[in-house]
Amino acid sequence: MLIHQYDNATGQYISSNLADPDPKNLDRWLVPAFSTDIALPERARNEWPFFVDGAWALKPDYRGQMLYRTADGTAAELLMPGIAPADAGLTTTPRPSDQYVWSDGGWALDPVIVAAQKRAAAMQEFEALLALARAANAGKADAYAAGLLSPAQAALFKAWANYQLDLVRVIDSADFPNDFAWPAKPDPDAIAAQVEADARAKAEAEAQENAAQQAASNDTTTAAE
Repeated sequence: MLIHQYDNATGQYISSNLADPDPKNLDRWLVPAFSTDIALPERARNEWPFFVDGAWALKPDYRGQMLYRTADGTAAELLMPGIAPADAGLTTTPRPSDQYVWSDGGWALDPVIVAAQKRAAAMQEFEALLALARAANAGKADAYAAGLLSPAQAALFKAWANYQLDLVRVIDSADFPNDFAWPAKPDPDAIAAQVEADARAKAEAEAQENAAQQAASNDTTTAAE
């Protein structure tokens, strides 16, 4: 006869063995304490038999499986049968990312975490762009104030200064960081070309003005004669 041993405290099934015959009565079998000849029930995966109130009952068994804490998604495991993952604050489903929290029996995106990470990423870009702009103008403020920079250098200095202001305006906008665009970086070649073009235009305008003044002077002299 096959008998099944169970834990005397929890009723957890331990093992099965063939019963020994009763030496005093060969028609009987010896059934040790905390054992039964009641057949084990058919069980599915993640189930384990427990002997409760004179009968077998199936309880959860998640031993040997990777589980995850619903508090933070870290890996965990259950070392004993009879405990459902949910009762231990665990789940069989891994956390998709640190943007998710456990809610209503499943992982759900946390809008607070998503918004915070989005802002942090945008601010990291801002700090990098601001550092680039400051490095471009590093050590030039006194020279600019003293008028020691060339026209092209002075224009580029002002462009980088304005770029910093534009960066701050972006992060101060009401739509940041959900809807924004970083300003374009100053183009040294384009700025130099514009300064040169402005200088030529100014020189031409001055030449035309001087020529007009000279012509007017000549007309006045002729009329006087």
